[in-house]
Amino acid sequence: MDAFPRRSRSSSAAGDTTTLTVLSPLQVQDLFSARLDEICAAFDEWGFPLIVAGQLGDAAPNAYPKYYQLPLTDPQFGTTLALEVQKSILARAEVGPGDYVHVTGMLRARQYRGQVVLRFEVVAVELHDPDRQKIERVERSVLDVLRGLPCAFHPYPTRPEARLLLIHSAASSALVAEDFLQALGGAWRPERVRSLPTAMNDPSRLAEAIRTCREDIIVLIRGGGDVSDFVVFENPLVLEVLAACPAHRVLGLGHTANRTLAERVVDHAATTPADAGHYIRRMSGRVWQEQEEARAQQEEMAALRDSVTQTVVPERTPIGTRLRNGLILFAIGVALGLLLTRLL
Repeated sequence: MDAFPRRSRSSSAAGDTTTLTVLSPLQVQDLFSARLDEICAAFDEWGFPLIVAGQLGDAAPNAYPKYYQLPLTDPQFGTTLALEVQKSILARAEVGPGDYVHVTGMLRARQYRGQVVLRFEVVAVELHDPDRQKIERVERSVLDVLRGLPCAFHPYPTRPEARLLLIHSAASSALVAEDFLQALGGAWRPERVRSLPTAMNDPSRLAEAIRTCREDIIVLIRGGGDVSDFVVFENPLVLEVLAACPAHRVLGLGHTANRTLAERVVDHAATTPADAGHYIRRMSGRVWQEQEEARAQQEEMAALRDSVTQTVVPERTPIGTRLRNGLILFAIGVALGLLLTRLL
């Protein structure tokens, strides 16, 4: 049996190989490459653009100054298409890794190590549902910030005469500062509380106000409102500065329904500004009570030490004095004995 069976041909000239040119292996490879080049060139005749939807990936490093090579992934099936796109096109489209886009381009092919490889030349990129994409970008940015934030708890200060920074709205109609101070009570003298009115809807100004904190406690308060009024407390800049603040951090925003990511960063999240004041008052009273108990215990120990020290041992009479006093008493006794003898 032949190892390489031959196919039968109807033409009798098919078996005549005397007129064929004998080639070397290198020439065969060159011939195959030439045919591959013809196949790749045929794709250039396809003048119809394609629109492909998918999620952009990170650009692969390359030596091309004008082009990026980056993947476009189908989120449903995981299939990836390699894109070749000019850097200027991406810059104009304002898109980046993770964005869901529509890519318009031309189907091409190239020869790579003896294989035909798919190429997709991008001519335009645009966001799919731009409004939703902006929201997702913000969400990804916030999540990236939260992952990198330190998760350190700052305990309530125990040192005497601790100081407090109160950041509240600069609006004249806002009465939340009064609500907080009233709940705080009179135990905190005015010189221990620094009030800092701030634009509570501006992330930059709010972050700058937090950076000024040199006090032991920082309190951020504002009244209730629409959900949009509290977006500032989920801004990455505010979250980063608040996480880096070394003071004991207290948040008192609106009412129970107003929840923000800043609650995950602070040491205590109150439901209202007044509740934040009650919290400070309660913690201050607890610290004062513990300090008083410690002071009373120290005073009791000091009194006990003084009582032991003041117990004086009677001073003993010198031996010479005791001998002299003994002889005198002996002489007196002898004299009294003689006198009684004579009398009797």
